[in-house]
Amino acid sequence: MKFFFVAEDSLYKIFKTLEKIPKWKNIEISIDSQHSLFDNERWWKQIKEILDKKNIKAVFVTKTETTRRFFEKIWFKTKHIEKNKFMKYLRIIYLFFFDIKKFHLNTFQNRKSYTFILVIGFEVLFVIWIIYLIYSLIIPGAKVEINPSQQIETIIYNFRYYPVEDQDYPRYSRFLSIPFYTWSLNYKYNMSMNTTNVRFLQNPSIWEIKIFNKTEKKYALVPKTRFITEDGRLFQTTNRIEIPAWYQWVPWELIIRVKAMEKDDNDILMWDRWNIAKWTTLYIKNLKQSLFLKEIYAVALEDFTWWSLTTDWEITQKDIDLLSEKMVSYITQQKKNIVTQNFDIKDSLLLAFNDTITIIIKNIEVPHKVWEKSSLLNGHININFNFFYIKWSDLIKAFSDYLNQRPSNKTQLVSINKNSLVFFEEDWLIEKDGTFIIPTKIEIIQWYDFKKDIVWIVEDIKNYIVGWNKETARNYILWFPEVSSVKIKVTPARYNSIPKLKSRIKVNVQN
Repeated sequence: MKFFFVAEDSLYKIFKTLEKIPKWKNIEISIDSQHSLFDNERWWKQIKEILDKKNIKAVFVTKTETTRRFFEKIWFKTKHIEKNKFMKYLRIIYLFFFDIKKFHLNTFQNRKSYTFILVIGFEVLFVIWIIYLIYSLIIPGAKVEINPSQQIETIIYNFRYYPVEDQDYPRYSRFLSIPFYTWSLNYKYNMSMNTTNVRFLQNPSIWEIKIFNKTEKKYALVPKTRFITEDGRLFQTTNRIEIPAWYQWVPWELIIRVKAMEKDDNDILMWDRWNIAKWTTLYIKNLKQSLFLKEIYAVALEDFTWWSLTTDWEITQKDIDLLSEKMVSYITQQKKNIVTQNFDIKDSLLLAFNDTITIIIKNIEVPHKVWEKSSLLNGHININFNFFYIKWSDLIKAFSDYLNQRPSNKTQLVSINKNSLVFFEEDWLIEKDGTFIIPTKIEIIQWYDFKKDIVWIVEDIKNYIVGWNKETARNYILWFPEVSSVKIKVTPARYNSIPKLKSRIKVNVQN
């Protein structure tokens, strides 16, 4: 991205342009070397803060050595472009100053040429310049250019917002008022949810395990006795079994059949985790000698495979009612966000308060039947949102009226910052006549009115800087808080001091 700023561009325009650049961008910035930004380094600190805050990589394009050195001094990355040299015009200038005879000979041989007209014009300008130079040498002059300082003021006022149809309200109200308009938004919202009534149908195969008993006691196990693996997977017996005690230091071995349970020890569906590998160790879950002492255990004699699980979903009236309630609840909670995202009336501003947005439900549709086989319900709701909005032009006029009722002889309005607008939603009130009282805040930008100059700043400058050198005069002018930057030009250039004649000092204010 490339940005160009001329000498006449205000500081406010430059800062606002930089603030609007998206984050993480690489940009090139060209600023006229005559711009007042180069008069005060504190502005560049603010520019650097803006760029660093948004992680913007900026390269400043320079065309003069002065501006290049300036940027290097304040540690800004630069891209220097040399000026093009026109050898043809340099030759004409050379002949004019060092071989005037040949210069005129070449020129007058072709009187109808562009060069002839250029030379005549140049000679006329040269004579005028000589006269001006002589005049300037006799009577020097100074030109002072001032840029006013911008000041930000915050305004908070309890505006009355009235229906636009009530044309009599602003005439009889003693408060500043703004009309509001009513609008309607048609909206459709879709929602899905899982069926709550679900049955899991398992089809496990039956495999064999071998039990080892290292105790001197025999055990009888009832059907559905649970066996558990180290990672919590559960299996159960299919029949009643008896495990004999060991004999002469030899564990008793018994082969039985087990099948997988629907859920594991953490009450989580096991799905294909039923398929354990050969030699996996299992313990009897509710038997201390097995689960904790490890004296009775079993191992899988082969891989457990080909087990499956299916689900059976059915829709109930409860599911349909629950989906309808969820859609209504979502719309009620999100109505402010929905209206804000879909508001697209040009040059207008939404009064996005929850209490000012009403919902009209047109219909709710859940196109499913009770006991229908489905794992997912889909439905939608159609509603109308009724809300209020105002026009930017009415708001700006209201704040302008506020300022006109409080005129200032000292300052002059520059602009109103729309981005600073705030409605104090927590403090708003509704009056009996249907109007709203909403505390509203905005920032205005103003500066000292040099046209009126009621404190005589320009006259003070002329009186005090007479005979001073340029740098001292510049520092004195910058002492005024009403002045943002100053540029002083003394003619002829060999002079570095302000003329001693007050009449030869011209002060121009850049508005």
